[in-house]
Amino acid sequence: MFQALILQGFFIVFISGFSIFITDKMTSHYNTMPKNPKKYADEMTPGDIFHPGEFVRDELEARNMSQQELADKLDISKSEMSLLLNGHRNITPAIAIQLEKVWRTDAEVWMNLQIRYDIDILKKKYKDALQKTRLPQKRKTTLKRIIAAAR
Repeated sequence: MFQALILQGFFIVFISGFSIFITDKMTSHYNTMPKNPKKYADEMTPGDIFHPGEFVRDELEARNMSQQELADKLDISKSEMSLLLNGHRNITPAIAIQLEKVWRTDAEVWMNLQIRYDIDILKKKYKDALQKTRLPQKRKTTLKRIIAAAR
């Protein structure tokens, strides 16, 4: 990712979490400190969570297909297709196999998207519930590590 900004005579370039400052005299100073402090894997939770239906919608648009066309090919009703695209229905193994036949993408891809979504939702729910508890921070950290080790 690349962004540039001119601020009070400085040309500032942001590249994937690092910033490079270049003055009007073309001298450069590098700030290589990451913006975010280091986190362990068990402390991370997903930021944006996308339902697999959003990926199906993107694929529909890329292939210039209508919802009705895909619903007919998947042998589901238009209302079921709408629910899937809007994140109210999950991709089932049967739908994943039908998507594989229609678009020649492995059924496993669609099922992996669904599984990843389900896991991310549970992680977010766990994180929110843990933050609401009134335990001391040290105890919360210990609980996080115990749960991560049990997975």
